[in-house]
Amino acid sequence: MFEELEQEAESTDEPSRVWWQWWAPIAMAAVFVGLPPATYQFVSGTILLILMVVLTVAIALVDGATFRASWTIFCVAGLAYVAAMSLYFNEGTWIYLPVVVLLAWAASRLGAVVGSKAGKS
Repeated sequence: MFEELEQEAESTDEPSRVWWQWWAPIAMAAVFVGLPPATYQFVSGTILLILMVVLTVAIALVDGATFRASWTIFCVAGLAYVAAMSLYFNEGTWIYLPVVVLLAWAASRLGAVVGSKAGKS
């Protein structure tokens, strides 16, 4: 009985990332931790926020399409935003945290749907 449950659990496990699929969480962290100090002299705060949101959606979409929807990408987005908020932004920008996380989650799910349909064709 336990062997059947163990085999069923093993068959329903999601695949893990291979080495090249770790680019997305690394890029997501770089968007929030590396982009603000690299561009703060060239763009306004609003443009920086829009750029960060657009890059978050793009990275999560491609990650969902090439890998699958996972907890990793939007957890990294949330944690990296918290780090960026404490390093670069004022206290009022916490309001964007749920927006960033929800957009990363939705884009990852959408990318997974698009990736699974493209893989079946």
